[in-house]
Amino acid sequence: MLELGFPKRFQDWVLLCVKTVSYSIIVNGEPAPPFPTAKRLRQGDPLSSFLFAIVMEYLSRNLHRLKQEKQFKFHPRCAKLGITHLSFADDLLLFARGDILSASYIHQCFNQFAKASGLQANLTKSSVYFGGVNQAVQQDILQALGTQRMVARISSWTAKKLSYAGRTQLVQTVLFGIQAYWAQLFKIPIKVLKTIEAFCRSYIWSGENVITKRALVAWERMCTPKSVGGLILINLKLWNKVATAQNHWDLAHKTDKLWVRWIHSYYIKGQQLDTIPIPQHATWMIRQIIDARQLVNQCQVVVRRNRSLIRHIYLQLLGQLDKIPWKCVMLKNEATAKAKYTMWLHFYGKMLTSDRLLKWGVAADPVCVLCKWHNETRNHIFAECDFTRGVWVRLLAWMQRSTYKASTWSQYMQWATTNAKGKSQTATRFQMMFAETVHMIWIERNKGGSMYYGGDATAPGHLN
Repeated sequence: MLELGFPKRFQDWVLLCVKTVSYSIIVNGEPAPPFPTAKRLRQGDPLSSFLFAIVMEYLSRNLHRLKQEKQFKFHPRCAKLGITHLSFADDLLLFARGDILSASYIHQCFNQFAKASGLQANLTKSSVYFGGVNQAVQQDILQALGTQRMVARISSWTAKKLSYAGRTQLVQTVLFGIQAYWAQLFKIPIKVLKTIEAFCRSYIWSGENVITKRALVAWERMCTPKSVGGLILINLKLWNKVATAQNHWDLAHKTDKLWVRWIHSYYIKGQQLDTIPIPQHATWMIRQIIDARQLVNQCQVVVRRNRSLIRHIYLQLLGQLDKIPWKCVMLKNEATAKAKYTMWLHFYGKMLTSDRLLKWGVAADPVCVLCKWHNETRNHIFAECDFTRGVWVRLLAWMQRSTYKASTWSQYMQWATTNAKGKSQTATRFQMMFAETVHMIWIERNKGGSMYYGGDATAPGHLN
Protein backbone atom coordinates (compact mmCIF):
# COMPACT_ATOMS: atom_id res chain seq x y z
CA MET A 1 0.00 0.00 0.00
CA LEU A 2 2.96 2.29 0.64
CA GLU A 3 4.30 1.65 -2.88
CA LEU A 4 0.85 2.28 -4.38
CA GLY A 5 0.56 5.62 -2.58
CA PHE A 6 -2.22 4.90 -0.09
CA PRO A 7 -2.51 7.48 2.74
CA LYS A 8 -0.83 6.60 6.04
CA ARG A 9 -4.13 6.74 7.95
CA PHE A 10 -5.75 4.27 5.55
CA GLN A 11 -2.78 1.92 5.95
CA ASP A 12 -3.14 2.06 9.73
CA TRP A 13 -6.86 1.24 9.47
CA VAL A 14 -6.20 -1.80 7.31
CA LEU A 15 -3.40 -3.06 9.56
CA LEU A 16 -5.64 -2.66 12.59
CA CYS A 17 -8.32 -4.78 10.90
CA VAL A 18 -5.77 -7.42 9.98
CA LYS A 19 -4.06 -7.65 13.39
CA THR A 20 -7.15 -7.58 15.63
CA VAL A 21 -9.18 -10.34 13.98
CA SER A 22 -11.50 -12.48 16.11
CA TYR A 23 -14.23 -14.95 15.17
CA SER A 24 -17.33 -16.31 16.85
CA ILE A 25 -19.14 -19.59 16.13
CA ILE A 26 -22.95 -19.71 16.13
CA VAL A 27 -24.17 -22.67 18.20
CA ASN A 28 -27.91 -23.38 18.29
CA GLY A 29 -28.60 -19.95 16.86
CA GLU A 30 -26.54 -18.12 19.50
CA PRO A 31 -23.00 -16.73 18.95
CA ALA A 32 -20.34 -18.23 21.22
CA PRO A 33 -17.72 -16.00 22.89
CA PRO A 34 -15.26 -14.61 20.29
CA PHE A 35 -11.74 -15.98 20.08
CA PRO A 36 -8.60 -14.50 18.42
CA THR A 37 -7.03 -16.09 15.34
CA ALA A 38 -3.52 -17.47 15.23
CA LYS A 39 -2.84 -16.49 11.61
CA ARG A 40 -4.61 -13.14 11.51
CA LEU A 41 -6.98 -12.52 8.58
CA ARG A 42 -8.19 -15.70 6.90
CA GLN A 43 -9.27 -16.41 3.33
CA GLY A 44 -13.03 -15.98 3.07
CA ASP A 45 -13.14 -12.92 5.31
CA PRO A 46 -15.15 -10.11 3.63
CA LEU A 47 -12.07 -7.87 3.77
CA SER A 48 -9.64 -10.38 2.24
CA SER A 49 -10.91 -10.06 -1.35
CA PHE A 50 -10.34 -6.27 -1.32
CA LEU A 51 -6.84 -6.67 0.11
CA PHE A 52 -6.06 -9.32 -2.50
CA ALA A 53 -7.13 -6.92 -5.27
CA ILE A 54 -4.75 -4.29 -3.88
CA VAL A 55 -1.91 -6.82 -3.71
CA MET A 56 -2.49 -8.00 -7.29
CA GLU A 57 -2.56 -4.40 -8.48
CA TYR A 58 0.98 -4.05 -7.15
CA LEU A 59 2.09 -7.08 -9.18
CA SER A 60 0.24 -5.83 -12.25
CA ARG A 61 2.02 -2.46 -12.15
CA ASN A 62 5.40 -4.15 -11.80
CA LEU A 63 4.71 -6.30 -14.86
CA HIS A 64 3.52 -3.31 -16.86
CA ARG A 65 6.90 -1.66 -16.23
CA LEU A 66 8.53 -4.43 -18.25
CA LYS A 67 7.49 -2.51 -21.37
CA GLN A 68 10.21 -0.02 -20.52
CA GLU A 69 12.93 -2.69 -20.47
CA LYS A 70 14.59 -2.85 -23.89
CA GLN A 71 15.86 -6.39 -23.33
CA PHE A 72 12.41 -7.75 -22.47
CA LYS A 73 10.63 -9.19 -25.50
CA PHE A 74 6.86 -9.61 -25.68
CA HIS A 75 5.27 -12.87 -26.73
CA PRO A 76 4.98 -12.66 -30.56
CA ARG A 77 1.19 -12.65 -30.33
CA CYS A 78 1.00 -10.12 -27.50
CA ALA A 79 3.18 -7.28 -28.81
CA LYS A 80 0.47 -5.27 -30.63
CA LEU A 81 -1.66 -4.95 -27.48
CA GLY A 82 1.29 -4.89 -25.05
CA ILE A 83 0.03 -7.86 -23.03
CA THR A 84 2.36 -9.21 -20.35
CA HIS A 85 -0.16 -10.98 -18.11
CA LEU A 86 -3.79 -11.87 -17.49
CA SER A 87 -5.23 -12.52 -14.04
CA PHE A 88 -8.51 -13.99 -12.85
CA ALA A 89 -9.00 -14.17 -9.07
CA ASP A 90 -5.87 -16.01 -7.88
CA ASP A 91 -5.05 -17.50 -11.31
CA LEU A 92 -2.29 -15.75 -13.24
CA LEU A 93 -1.07 -16.15 -16.84
CA LEU A 94 2.31 -14.60 -17.77
CA PHE A 95 3.41 -14.09 -21.38
CA ALA A 96 6.87 -13.50 -22.83
CA ARG A 97 9.07 -14.46 -25.72
CA GLY A 98 10.69 -17.86 -25.27
CA ASP A 99 14.17 -16.70 -24.31
CA ILE A 100 16.02 -16.83 -21.00
CA LEU A 101 16.35 -13.05 -20.64
CA SER A 102 12.63 -12.31 -21.03
CA ALA A 103 11.69 -15.18 -18.71
CA SER A 104 14.21 -13.91 -16.15
CA TYR A 105 12.68 -10.43 -16.18
CA ILE A 106 9.25 -11.88 -15.41
CA HIS A 107 10.76 -14.05 -12.68
CA GLN A 108 12.44 -11.03 -11.09
CA CYS A 109 9.12 -9.14 -11.03
CA PHE A 110 7.46 -12.05 -9.33
CA ASN A 111 10.24 -12.42 -6.77
CA GLN A 112 9.96 -8.72 -5.94
CA PHE A 113 6.23 -9.15 -5.51
CA ALA A 114 6.76 -12.18 -3.24
CA LYS A 115 9.12 -10.22 -0.97
CA ALA A 116 6.72 -7.30 -0.70
CA SER A 117 3.53 -9.32 -0.13
CA GLY A 118 4.72 -12.56 1.43
CA LEU A 119 2.81 -14.55 -1.21
CA GLN A 120 4.60 -17.40 -2.95
CA ALA A 121 3.71 -19.30 -6.14
CA ASN A 122 2.70 -22.92 -5.60
CA LEU A 123 5.20 -24.70 -7.85
CA THR A 124 3.21 -27.94 -7.85
CA LYS A 125 0.28 -26.08 -9.43
CA SER A 126 2.37 -24.02 -11.85
CA SER A 127 3.03 -24.89 -15.49
CA VAL A 128 5.24 -23.54 -18.28
CA TYR A 129 4.04 -23.84 -21.88
CA PHE A 130 6.36 -23.45 -24.87
CA GLY A 131 5.73 -22.97 -28.57
CA GLY A 132 8.49 -23.06 -31.16
CA VAL A 133 11.28 -23.11 -28.55
CA ASN A 134 14.09 -25.65 -28.90
CA GLN A 135 14.64 -28.22 -26.18
CA ALA A 136 17.90 -26.76 -24.85
CA VAL A 137 16.38 -23.31 -24.28
CA GLN A 138 13.33 -24.91 -22.67
CA GLN A 139 15.51 -26.70 -20.13
CA ASP A 140 17.44 -23.52 -19.35
CA ILE A 141 14.21 -21.57 -18.75
CA LEU A 142 12.73 -24.32 -16.58
CA GLN A 143 15.90 -24.47 -14.52
CA ALA A 144 15.85 -20.70 -14.07
CA LEU A 145 12.19 -20.70 -13.02
CA GLY A 146 12.26 -23.88 -10.93
CA THR A 147 8.74 -24.95 -11.94
CA GLN A 148 7.31 -28.27 -13.08
CA ARG A 149 4.21 -29.06 -15.10
CA MET A 150 1.53 -30.98 -13.23
CA VAL A 151 -1.22 -32.73 -15.18
CA ALA A 152 -4.54 -33.37 -13.43
CA ARG A 153 -6.03 -36.75 -14.26
CA ILE A 154 -9.55 -38.01 -13.77
CA SER A 155 -8.15 -41.46 -13.01
CA SER A 156 -6.84 -40.16 -9.66
CA TRP A 157 -10.34 -40.22 -8.12
CA THR A 158 -10.21 -42.21 -4.92
CA ALA A 159 -13.78 -41.95 -3.58
CA LYS A 160 -14.70 -45.52 -4.50
CA LYS A 161 -16.99 -46.36 -1.59
CA LEU A 162 -19.95 -44.50 -3.04
CA SER A 163 -23.28 -45.63 -4.42
CA TYR A 164 -24.25 -45.19 -8.05
CA ALA A 165 -25.97 -41.95 -7.06
CA GLY A 166 -22.91 -40.65 -5.20
CA ARG A 167 -20.55 -41.45 -8.07
CA THR A 168 -22.92 -39.85 -10.56
CA GLN A 169 -23.01 -36.68 -8.44
CA LEU A 170 -19.21 -36.60 -8.38
CA VAL A 171 -19.07 -37.02 -12.16
CA GLN A 172 -21.73 -34.34 -12.58
CA THR A 173 -19.61 -31.93 -10.54
CA VAL A 174 -16.48 -32.64 -12.60
CA LEU A 175 -18.36 -32.36 -15.90
CA PHE A 176 -19.93 -29.12 -14.74
CA GLY A 177 -16.47 -27.71 -14.02
CA ILE A 178 -15.32 -28.64 -17.52
CA GLN A 179 -18.53 -27.31 -19.06
CA ALA A 180 -18.54 -24.07 -17.08
CA TYR A 181 -14.86 -23.23 -17.47
CA TRP A 182 -12.65 -25.13 -19.93
CA ALA A 183 -15.24 -25.82 -22.65
CA GLN A 184 -16.12 -22.12 -22.82
CA LEU A 185 -12.47 -21.05 -23.07
CA PHE A 186 -11.45 -23.18 -26.04
CA LYS A 187 -12.59 -26.12 -28.12
CA ILE A 188 -11.42 -29.36 -26.55
CA PRO A 189 -10.26 -32.04 -29.06
CA ILE A 190 -12.72 -34.89 -29.63
CA LYS A 191 -10.18 -37.49 -28.51
CA VAL A 192 -9.80 -35.75 -25.16
CA LEU A 193 -13.57 -35.53 -24.70
CA LYS A 194 -14.01 -39.22 -25.49
CA THR A 195 -11.36 -40.11 -22.91
CA ILE A 196 -13.00 -37.93 -20.24
CA GLU A 197 -16.42 -39.44 -20.93
CA ALA A 198 -14.98 -42.97 -20.89
CA PHE A 199 -13.41 -42.40 -17.46
CA CYS A 200 -16.62 -40.85 -16.13
CA ARG A 201 -18.81 -43.64 -17.49
CA SER A 202 -16.53 -46.37 -16.16
CA TYR A 203 -16.27 -44.73 -12.76
CA ILE A 204 -20.06 -44.51 -12.37
CA TRP A 205 -20.71 -48.18 -13.14
CA SER A 206 -17.60 -49.85 -11.75
CA GLY A 207 -16.12 -47.41 -9.23
CA GLU A 208 -12.68 -48.13 -10.68
CA ASN A 209 -10.01 -45.89 -12.20
CA VAL A 210 -9.76 -47.90 -15.41
CA ILE A 211 -11.85 -47.60 -18.58
CA THR A 212 -14.34 -50.43 -19.05
CA LYS A 213 -17.25 -50.96 -21.44
CA ARG A 214 -19.66 -52.14 -18.74
CA ALA A 215 -22.65 -49.82 -18.42
CA LEU A 216 -26.22 -50.46 -17.33
CA VAL A 217 -27.56 -47.41 -19.21
CA ALA A 218 -26.05 -45.80 -22.31
CA TRP A 219 -24.06 -42.61 -21.70
CA GLU A 220 -26.05 -40.73 -24.36
CA ARG A 221 -29.26 -41.52 -22.47
CA MET A 222 -27.77 -40.32 -19.17
CA CYS A 223 -26.89 -36.99 -20.81
CA THR A 224 -30.52 -36.10 -21.52
CA PRO A 225 -33.10 -34.19 -19.42
CA LYS A 226 -35.05 -36.04 -16.74
CA SER A 227 -38.28 -35.58 -18.67
CA VAL A 228 -36.97 -37.92 -21.37
CA GLY A 229 -35.39 -40.41 -18.96
CA GLY A 230 -31.91 -38.98 -18.42
CA LEU A 231 -29.90 -37.70 -15.46
CA ILE A 232 -29.06 -34.24 -16.89
CA LEU A 233 -25.35 -35.04 -17.22
CA ILE A 234 -23.53 -32.75 -19.63
CA ASN A 235 -22.91 -34.07 -23.14
CA LEU A 236 -19.43 -32.60 -23.50
CA LYS A 237 -19.22 -33.14 -27.25
CA LEU A 238 -22.36 -31.10 -27.89
CA TRP A 239 -21.59 -28.53 -25.22
CA ASN A 240 -18.10 -27.92 -26.56
CA LYS A 241 -19.56 -27.34 -30.04
CA VAL A 242 -22.12 -24.92 -28.60
CA ALA A 243 -19.47 -23.12 -26.53
CA THR A 244 -17.44 -22.59 -29.68
CA ALA A 245 -20.54 -21.04 -31.30
CA GLN A 246 -20.88 -18.79 -28.24
CA ASN A 247 -17.27 -17.68 -28.67
CA HIS A 248 -17.99 -16.89 -32.32
CA TRP A 249 -20.98 -14.78 -31.32
CA ASP A 250 -18.81 -12.94 -28.78
CA LEU A 251 -16.17 -12.42 -31.46
CA ALA A 252 -18.79 -10.66 -33.60
CA HIS A 253 -20.48 -8.58 -30.88
CA LYS A 254 -18.34 -8.09 -27.75
CA THR A 255 -15.50 -5.92 -28.99
CA ASP A 256 -14.68 -4.77 -25.46
CA LYS A 257 -13.14 -8.13 -24.54
CA LEU A 258 -9.36 -8.42 -24.71
CA TRP A 259 -9.28 -11.76 -26.54
CA VAL A 260 -11.78 -10.43 -29.12
CA ARG A 261 -9.61 -7.37 -29.77
CA TRP A 262 -6.57 -9.64 -30.03
CA ILE A 263 -8.14 -11.89 -32.72
CA HIS A 264 -9.39 -8.86 -34.63
CA SER A 265 -5.92 -7.30 -34.53
CA TYR A 266 -4.08 -10.35 -35.85
CA TYR A 267 -6.60 -12.21 -38.03
CA ILE A 268 -9.84 -10.34 -38.84
CA LYS A 269 -8.18 -6.99 -39.61
CA GLY A 270 -11.40 -5.10 -40.40
CA GLN A 271 -12.99 -7.79 -42.60
CA GLN A 272 -16.54 -9.12 -42.27
CA LEU A 273 -16.59 -12.12 -39.95
CA ASP A 274 -19.37 -13.83 -41.92
CA THR A 275 -17.47 -13.78 -45.20
CA ILE A 276 -13.81 -13.82 -44.24
CA PRO A 277 -11.89 -16.90 -45.45
CA ILE A 278 -10.77 -19.02 -42.53
CA PRO A 279 -7.09 -18.03 -41.99
CA GLN A 280 -5.04 -21.19 -42.46
CA HIS A 281 -2.06 -19.73 -40.59
CA ALA A 282 -4.18 -19.28 -37.44
CA THR A 283 -4.22 -21.83 -34.65
CA TRP A 284 -6.67 -24.73 -34.79
CA MET A 285 -8.78 -23.20 -32.02
CA ILE A 286 -9.22 -19.85 -33.79
CA ARG A 287 -10.11 -21.61 -37.05
CA GLN A 288 -12.80 -23.58 -35.20
CA ILE A 289 -14.26 -20.42 -33.65
CA ILE A 290 -14.50 -18.66 -37.01
CA ASP A 291 -15.90 -21.80 -38.66
CA ALA A 292 -18.73 -21.92 -36.07
CA ARG A 293 -20.54 -19.11 -37.96
CA GLN A 294 -22.80 -21.63 -39.69
CA LEU A 295 -24.21 -22.86 -36.38
CA VAL A 296 -24.62 -19.28 -35.10
CA ASN A 297 -26.43 -18.18 -38.27
CA GLN A 298 -28.86 -21.08 -37.92
CA CYS A 299 -29.77 -19.88 -34.43
CA GLN A 300 -30.14 -16.13 -35.05
CA VAL A 301 -33.81 -16.20 -33.97
CA VAL A 302 -32.77 -17.71 -30.65
CA VAL A 303 -30.12 -15.04 -30.18
CA ARG A 304 -32.66 -12.23 -30.60
CA ARG A 305 -35.38 -13.63 -28.37
CA ASN A 306 -33.51 -15.33 -25.56
CA ARG A 307 -30.81 -14.26 -23.20
CA SER A 308 -29.14 -17.67 -22.87
CA LEU A 309 -27.79 -18.42 -26.34
CA ILE A 310 -25.60 -21.33 -25.30
CA ARG A 311 -28.32 -23.24 -23.45
CA HIS A 312 -30.87 -22.97 -26.25
CA ILE A 313 -28.42 -24.08 -28.93
CA TYR A 314 -27.47 -27.02 -26.72
CA LEU A 315 -31.11 -28.09 -26.36
CA GLN A 316 -31.60 -27.74 -30.11
CA LEU A 317 -28.64 -30.01 -30.82
CA LEU A 318 -30.02 -32.58 -28.38
CA GLY A 319 -33.08 -32.72 -30.63
CA GLN A 320 -36.70 -33.56 -29.93
CA LEU A 321 -36.80 -36.60 -27.65
CA ASP A 322 -39.89 -38.50 -26.60
CA LYS A 323 -41.11 -37.89 -23.05
CA ILE A 324 -41.10 -40.91 -20.76
CA PRO A 325 -44.45 -42.04 -19.32
CA TRP A 326 -43.01 -42.11 -15.79
CA LYS A 327 -41.57 -38.58 -15.77
CA CYS A 328 -44.15 -37.52 -13.15
CA VAL A 329 -42.49 -39.92 -10.70
CA MET A 330 -38.94 -38.68 -11.41
CA LEU A 331 -39.40 -34.92 -11.65
CA LYS A 332 -39.27 -32.97 -8.36
CA ASN A 333 -39.21 -36.16 -6.32
CA GLU A 334 -38.00 -35.39 -2.78
CA ALA A 335 -36.77 -38.90 -2.03
CA THR A 336 -33.10 -39.61 -1.27
CA ALA A 337 -30.65 -39.69 -4.18
CA LYS A 338 -30.05 -43.43 -3.71
CA ALA A 339 -33.77 -44.20 -3.84
CA LYS A 340 -34.33 -42.13 -6.97
CA TYR A 341 -31.38 -43.78 -8.69
CA THR A 342 -32.68 -47.27 -7.85
CA MET A 343 -36.13 -46.27 -9.13
CA TRP A 344 -34.58 -44.91 -12.34
CA LEU A 345 -32.80 -48.22 -13.00
CA HIS A 346 -35.94 -50.11 -12.07
CA PHE A 347 -38.02 -48.23 -14.66
CA TYR A 348 -35.41 -48.97 -17.33
CA GLY A 349 -35.30 -52.66 -16.38
CA LYS A 350 -31.55 -52.45 -15.71
CA MET A 351 -31.52 -53.92 -12.19
CA LEU A 352 -29.13 -56.84 -11.77
CA THR A 353 -31.88 -59.40 -11.32
CA SER A 354 -31.23 -63.14 -11.60
CA ASP A 355 -32.69 -63.48 -15.09
CA ARG A 356 -30.30 -60.81 -16.46
CA LEU A 357 -27.29 -62.27 -14.64
CA LEU A 358 -28.03 -65.73 -16.05
CA LYS A 359 -28.20 -64.28 -19.58
CA TRP A 360 -24.69 -62.87 -19.06
CA GLY A 361 -23.41 -66.29 -17.93
CA VAL A 362 -23.14 -65.31 -14.26
CA ALA A 363 -24.06 -68.04 -11.78
CA ALA A 364 -27.19 -67.02 -9.86
CA ASP A 365 -30.19 -68.65 -8.18
CA PRO A 366 -33.14 -68.07 -10.55
CA VAL A 367 -35.77 -68.28 -7.77
CA CYS A 368 -37.05 -65.07 -6.16
CA VAL A 369 -35.57 -64.78 -2.65
CA LEU A 370 -38.61 -62.84 -1.44
CA CYS A 371 -41.40 -65.32 -2.19
CA LYS A 372 -39.30 -68.46 -2.75
CA TRP A 373 -41.70 -69.52 -5.48
CA HIS A 374 -41.39 -67.83 -8.88
CA ASN A 375 -38.35 -67.05 -10.98
CA GLU A 376 -36.83 -63.63 -10.35
CA THR A 377 -37.37 -60.91 -12.93
CA ARG A 378 -37.77 -57.15 -12.69
CA ASN A 379 -41.51 -57.44 -13.34
CA HIS A 380 -41.91 -60.17 -10.75
CA ILE A 381 -40.00 -58.49 -7.91
CA PHE A 382 -41.71 -55.11 -8.15
CA ALA A 383 -45.18 -55.96 -9.48
CA GLU A 384 -46.08 -59.64 -9.21
CA CYS A 385 -44.35 -60.91 -6.05
CA ASP A 386 -46.57 -61.63 -3.04
CA PHE A 387 -43.97 -60.00 -0.80
CA THR A 388 -44.12 -56.73 -2.76
CA ARG A 389 -47.91 -56.69 -2.85
CA GLY A 390 -47.96 -57.19 0.90
CA VAL A 391 -45.63 -54.23 1.39
CA TRP A 392 -47.76 -51.97 -0.81
CA VAL A 393 -51.01 -53.02 0.91
CA ARG A 394 -49.65 -52.14 4.35
CA LEU A 395 -48.10 -48.84 3.20
CA LEU A 396 -51.26 -47.70 1.42
CA ALA A 397 -53.34 -48.57 4.48
CA TRP A 398 -50.98 -46.50 6.61
CA MET A 399 -51.28 -43.60 4.14
CA GLN A 400 -55.08 -44.05 4.05
CA ARG A 401 -55.02 -44.54 0.29
CA SER A 402 -56.97 -46.89 -1.97
CA THR A 403 -56.04 -50.58 -1.97
CA TYR A 404 -53.18 -51.80 -4.17
CA LYS A 405 -54.68 -53.97 -6.93
CA ALA A 406 -51.88 -54.26 -9.52
CA SER A 407 -50.81 -57.80 -10.40
CA THR A 408 -48.96 -57.22 -13.69
CA TRP A 409 -46.22 -54.82 -14.78
CA SER A 410 -48.52 -52.73 -16.98
CA GLN A 411 -51.06 -52.37 -14.13
CA TYR A 412 -48.22 -51.50 -11.76
CA MET A 413 -46.90 -48.76 -14.07
CA GLN A 414 -50.37 -47.29 -14.61
CA TRP A 415 -51.03 -47.28 -10.87
CA ALA A 416 -47.70 -45.56 -10.11
CA THR A 417 -47.97 -42.84 -12.77
CA THR A 418 -51.63 -42.12 -11.97
CA ASN A 419 -50.95 -41.56 -8.28
CA ALA A 420 -47.80 -39.50 -8.88
CA LYS A 421 -49.36 -36.96 -11.24
CA GLY A 422 -50.10 -33.46 -10.02
CA LYS A 423 -48.64 -30.92 -7.62
CA SER A 424 -50.76 -31.74 -4.59
CA GLN A 425 -49.27 -32.80 -1.27
CA THR A 426 -50.81 -36.22 -1.78
CA ALA A 427 -49.01 -36.70 -5.11
CA THR A 428 -45.74 -35.35 -3.68
CA ARG A 429 -45.89 -37.78 -0.74
CA PHE A 430 -46.65 -40.67 -3.06
CA GLN A 431 -43.68 -39.85 -5.32
CA MET A 432 -41.31 -39.90 -2.35
CA MET A 433 -42.90 -42.99 -0.81
CA PHE A 434 -42.82 -44.88 -4.10
CA ALA A 435 -39.10 -44.22 -4.68
CA GLU A 436 -38.10 -45.12 -1.12
CA THR A 437 -40.21 -48.30 -1.18
CA VAL A 438 -38.73 -49.49 -4.47
CA HIS A 439 -35.28 -48.87 -3.01
CA MET A 440 -36.03 -50.76 0.22
CA ILE A 441 -37.55 -53.71 -1.68
CA TRP A 442 -34.35 -53.96 -3.67
CA ILE A 443 -32.23 -53.79 -0.51
CA GLU A 444 -34.40 -56.50 1.04
CA ARG A 445 -33.94 -58.65 -2.05
CA ASN A 446 -30.14 -58.25 -1.73
CA LYS A 447 -30.35 -59.29 1.94
CA GLY A 448 -32.23 -62.45 1.07
CA GLY A 449 -35.72 -61.46 2.22
CA SER A 450 -35.07 -61.85 5.95
CA MET A 451 -35.63 -58.33 7.30
CA TYR A 452 -39.41 -58.47 7.61
CA TYR A 453 -40.10 -62.14 8.20
CA GLY A 454 -37.22 -63.25 10.34
CA GLY A 455 -36.01 -65.57 7.59
CA ASP A 456 -39.49 -66.80 6.61
CA ALA A 457 -40.41 -65.30 3.25
CA THR A 458 -43.61 -67.31 2.94
CA ALA A 459 -45.83 -64.95 4.94
CA PRO A 460 -46.20 -61.95 2.64
CA GLY A 461 -49.06 -60.26 4.43
CA HIS A 462 -47.64 -60.21 7.97
CA LEU A 463 -45.02 -57.50 8.28
CA ASN A 464 -43.38 -57.10 11.67
